[in-house]
Amino acid sequence: MKKILALTVAGTLLVTSSVCVFAAEDTTGENTAAETNSDVDPSPTIKGLQDKLKKQEEQAQADREKAEQDKAELNQKIGELGAVQKELSEKLTALSNDNKALEQKKAELENKKAQLTKQLEATNKSLSAAVTARDKYQEKYKNATAAPKRRETPSRAQALSRNNAVGDGNGGYIAQGGHVQINGGKSNVTFTLAAPTSGVLSFANKYANSVGGTLLHCVTTSSPGVSFKTATVNFTVTGVYANDTIAVYQLQGKNWVQVMVTSITDNHVTVSLTQHGPLAFVRVAAVATATH
Repeated sequence: MKKILALTVAGTLLVTSSVCVFAAEDTTGENTAAETNSDVDPSPTIKGLQDKLKKQEEQAQADREKAEQDKAELNQKIGELGAVQKELSEKLTALSNDNKALEQKKAELENKKAQLTKQLEATNKSLSAAVTARDKYQEKYKNATAAPKRRETPSRAQALSRNNAVGDGNGGYIAQGGHVQINGGKSNVTFTLAAPTSGVLSFANKYANSVGGTLLHCVTTSSPGVSFKTATVNFTVTGVYANDTIAVYQLQGKNWVQVMVTSITDNHVTVSLTQHGPLAFVRVAAVATATH
C-alpha cells in the first residue's frame, strides 16, 4: 500500500514539475507559453503509472491470496501434527500402563514361585522323614514278630534287597549306601537301586562292546520324594579297583550318554548325575569322550 501511494505522489509531482518547467521557459509572452503547453501531453505518463499501479495491486492481491493459501495449508498441517501427537501420547500412556501391569504380574508370579518352592521343600522333607520312619517301623516290626528259633538265613536276593543292592548273577553286586550329595549339599538321601529289564541289560552289553569295553554292572536308580538338579552318588561296585578306567553311561531316551565319574577307588565309583535312568558301568581301556 505504501508503494502504491509513493507511485501516485511521484506521478503527480512529475506532471506538476513538467508544467512548471514549461511555464518557466516561456519568457516571450502568452503565445509562447500556450504553444509550449500545447505540445506536452501528460496522459501517457499518467496512464503508465496507472498501469503499473494496477499491476502492483494485482501482484499484491496475488501475494495476499498465496499467503492465505500457505496459511491455510500450514494450519492444516499443524492440526494433523497435533492429531498425530495426541495419538502418540495415548499410545505411550497405554504402553506405560501395560508395562506396569506386566511388572505387577511378574511380582505376583515371583511370590507364587517362592511359595511353591517352600511348599515343595517342606513336602520333600516330610516325605523323606516318612520314608525313614516307615523303614524303621518295618524293621522293628520284623524283628518283633519273628521267632528267634524260627529265623531263617535270608536268601541272597533278600540280602541284596535289604542292602539296596543289585547282583550281577556272578556273585558281584552294585549297591548305594546313602549320603547322596543333593545340589551340592550333604543329605541323608539314598538312591534306590533296581535291576534293569532284560532288554535294557542286553542293550547295555551291546553298547559296552561297541565302545571296546566290558559291562560290569547295569542298574536303574530312583529317589522317591526327592528331586534334584545335580546329585553326586557313591556306588559300591564289586570288581572295581582304584587304577581301573571306568566309564559310566546313562540311558536317556534311546541313547546311552556318558556321565561324569568324579572318583574311582577299590569297590567304589562316584558319579555325578542330573537325572535318574539306567546306568551302565563299563571297564574300558580309555574313557571315551563321545556320547552315543
